[in-house]
Amino acid sequence: MKFYFIGGLGSNDNHISEFAHCFPYPITYLDPYKVKLESSQDLVDWFEAHADSNEKTCIIAHSLGGDLARYLATNVPQITHLILLDGGYLDMEQILSLEQEIEETLSYLKQQVFPSLEEAVASELGDTDNPSEAAIKAIQSSYRWNPELHHYELDLDPQAVLSLLRVRRELRSYQAALTDTKALFIGPKYEDEPEWRARALENLDPSIKKVLLKDLGHDFYTAVPELVSKEIITWIQICSKITHI
Repeated sequence: MKFYFIGGLGSNDNHISEFAHCFPYPITYLDPYKVKLESSQDLVDWFEAHADSNEKTCIIAHSLGGDLARYLATNVPQITHLILLDGGYLDMEQILSLEQEIEETLSYLKQQVFPSLEEAVASELGDTDNPSEAAIKAIQSSYRWNPELHHYELDLDPQAVLSLLRVRRELRSYQAALTDTKALFIGPKYEDEPEWRARALENLDPSIKKVLLKDLGHDFYTAVPELVSKEIITWIQICSKITHI
């Protein structure tokens, strides 16, 4: 079985380095944020251009990546296993309008500028004690130097990002029936759940096994990579009833 990872918006392959180190099988990182995807067919074509169509496939996907992966799982036959890391289950229309999401995203991209990478890292890590080298490298790799404006900015094409946000609304992947794909959802369990999230979790397709982890945030796979790896492998072994993939 081939394993692929699709991260959330703004992530890069360095974000999964510690998780990939814990995971017992090779993982290929796929980045949908460096290309302009304007339709569901663009998404399928992009995946098929980067994935091996001759082998059974498992996609592990975080956040927005989960929305993309769940749609792919219903449209690409070789995807037999899907792991959603706090993604692929939300109806964004219940949270905010597309116009508001675009406005907030553009505002965020404009605000995330720094005179140095050190300041970018400090801003994102905040008061984190002893951040790992992988965490620092992941943040540094998220930025690029703009020689005209003399600052570091997020290494994202705003138009490609906005296009992907529009495509996500069109996919409505939270409704996608996973009839031929085994699926696992892992997410954080908050003490004070927003109503929209509690409702979405309650309405999660019953065919998807749900695991909620306490005292963790949205990017939990970077905080407890060993635990997440163990949950995934245990589930896959139960699904296949074998110890080797």
